[in-house]
Amino acid sequence: MEAVPTLAAAAAATTLSWLQALAILGIVAVTVLLIGLLVILARSTVAGNDPAQSVVRSWIALALVAALVLFCAVTFAIDNSNLQNTIFGGLIASVGTAVAFYFSSKSSDQARADILNAAFGTETVPDLAGLTEDEATALLGKTSFKLEVSPSSSTVANAKVGSQQPPKDSVVRKGSSVVVTLVPPGNP
Repeated sequence: MEAVPTLAAAAAATTLSWLQALAILGIVAVTVLLIGLLVILARSTVAGNDPAQSVVRSWIALALVAALVLFCAVTFAIDNSNLQNTIFGGLIASVGTAVAFYFSSKSSDQARADILNAAFGTETVPDLAGLTEDEATALLGKTSFKLEVSPSSSTVANAKVGSQQPPKDSVVRKGSSVVVTLVPPGNP
């Protein structure tokens, strides 16, 4: 005679205990942290100190995929085909999303910079050192730059440009401001 499963046995086969759930969450948390350490280590040894390389984007993409793979593995311990189908469908969709996020975010940052440069263009900042405010205004009048005088500038007559920001020969977006600090004549 074959044993008929009881309601309690059927419910036990489709759920996890709190201890099992906490163990799974612990494994996922440790995996996410290990992925972060691995990404940081790889970026520091392979890519050097390139500020354009973001650790966060790689970490998010890899952690998402790893966590979903772990959750898919856990569904095999639960006898529920609907749950398994849902989790695996989520894994497939999320992996595609993670890949798109990882690559499109990198290229969209560069694309945005390229669009701004194409729309506004760039120009080289002239050297304004030693010029009076009127001379600096006249020189910048031949460019697309705007002159701004620093509030900490000297107010004496014939004050000269002591410093400027951005510095001379910098390539910046057209229409930007060049901030100068005026100093009394004879001061460096």
